Amino acid sequence: MQWQRSVPRVLAAAAVPAVLLASSLTPASAGEATPRSASEAVFVLDSDHGTFTTGKQGFTGHATGIKPIATYIGKATDTQLLSAGGQKVIADVTLAASPTKNERAAWAASSHFVDVSWPDLHAGRYTVYRDGVRIAVTTGHSLRDTGVRAGSEVSYQISGEAGGLGHTWGLTATVPTADDAATLTRTAQRVEERARGYTKTAVVWRSFIRQKWASVPKELGSISGCKYTRGYQYKGDNRGFSSKVTGPSFRAGLRGVVYWTKSPYDLFPETGWTKVYRNGVEVDRRKASTRGIDFRTRTRFDGKTRAVHGEIEATDPFCPSGGIRRAGIGVFYDARLARNGDFYVSGKYRQAPDHEMYLYGYTSGNRHSTKTVHQSKMRSLLCLSQPACELGTIGNSGGY
Repeated sequence: MQWQRSVPRVLAAAAVPAVLLASSLTPASAGEATPRSASEAVFVLDSDHGTFTTGKQGFTGHATGIKPIATYIGKATDTQLLSAGGQKVIADVTLAASPTKNERAAWAASSHFVDVSWPDLHAGRYTVYRDGVRIAVTTGHSLRDTGVRAGSEVSYQISGEAGGLGHTWGLTATVPTADDAATLTRTAQRVEERARGYTKTAVVWRSFIRQKWASVPKELGSISGCKYTRGYQYKGDNRGFSSKVTGPSFRAGLRGVVYWTKSPYDLFPETGWTKVYRNGVEVDRRKASTRGIDFRTRTRFDGKTRAVHGEIEATDPFCPSGGIRRAGIGVFYDARLARNGDFYVSGKYRQAPDHEMYLYGYTSGNRHSTKTVHQSKMRSLLCLSQPACELGTIGNSGGY
């Protein structure tokens, strides 16, 4: 059956110038018992052995061995039917076929469990979320989730920190209604049809100032080289996290769009107004340059997955734009997007101001799904100063 550049640019802070074993599962927090739904996976991705195609097993077998029953190469997804010890499952291997090990992940589902697996990057721990709820923290690189319902769709995110980067994988599993070959084949068709429904994926990063007002930190005021320091206030965005596609105010933003029916992609860089006040009266306003905001694809179009890179580097328009006194927002990320909604993201960011990253999967018109990849609150406005703080790692911070 067939079925690129370096760091991001965002408005310089408008507010500131300057195979898993059950025993390897650990409680999500001190005193919290390991969720009963988390146990040892059997259908585990071997992320060291390239792609998953006909003739290549791609899965690590246990004592009973894992046998591929069928492989379906679609226009939007790739799936397999697998068997081990009499148990049959459907496995989505679209993301597992990525050319880079870090990007690979897969799920395998029966009517009563889902096995999820990802690369072993030697992280100290990996945190696993199901539909936004943390279900496990583990040192392994796979997990069986038995807390699923037959016929449902379940969204997973796995996050870990390794090699100085945050790593997040997103997988949406389709749980079959039964485990016979005919039902699993129909489920594979359903997975393909669902993925074909997506026409484009938008990657959105926004950096914003949560407070209504912000002042230049005293530690930076006299040495910042900024035009407005002591006695002045910068207007913030006065909001919390928002997954709205448009509308929420921000200091700098990057929206990149990948299309699943054509090769070209779009880049929409944007910065907000930096407004300066003194004694409640606006004295000046400017917008930061968008020249340091970039988004580009890194792989050819194939209708299934696309590797992308984004970066944001923006300085306060009233402050030095370079050198030791440079102050502003900085972000870079690398991602592998799949048409079916699965993804991998890694990267770093300067820990000020607040940041949020979302993926929007469009089906028709404005209809879309939303996945929260990253949300982080500002550590300190001092982090806008180039040498002032360590970069944070992009990962799912639990807010999804």
